[in-house]
Amino acid sequence: MPTLVLVRHAKADTPLGLQDIARPLTERGRADAAAAGRWLAGEVAAPDLLVTSPARRTEETTARLLDAWGVEPAVVDEERVYEASLGDLLRLVRGLDTERPDAVVVLVGHNPGLSDLLEALTGEVQQLRTAGVAVLDVAGEWADADSTSCTLRTAATPRA
Repeated sequence: MPTLVLVRHAKADTPLGLQDIARPLTERGRADAAAAGRWLAGEVAAPDLLVTSPARRTEETTARLLDAWGVEPAVVDEERVYEASLGDLLRLVRGLDTERPDAVVVLVGHNPGLSDLLEALTGEVQQLRTAGVAVLDVAGEWADADSTSCTLRTAATPRA
């Protein structure tokens, strides 16, 4: 059974004059992203694929997640994840094509999209906080992912 891991980026800074896409993590955000990585490494097998928004804060979060897993899976910067609607994220998930039937795919992105996706895929209403993680079991094919085929295995907001 495939696993989908949703990760909201860690806490980002808001420097004056910097475009939203270029916002870096705060010191706390870097520490929390590392804590989320350690938590995930203990809960979920290493990912086969990691899809991330091209925003700096998601890329910095991704780097800390991968440090904790100690692996280098395929990483895709996906424009559709930045400022994504629920429809965009559903199309992305349903379009995944992994060779392994038990693939682990990690999606690192933003709210409200990720929390909306979590609800659409599991029926569970839960707001992912910064550095929040949700692990979903996907019964069947990625193309059929919906609230009748996905189950929330666990969710957490690891902190440093």
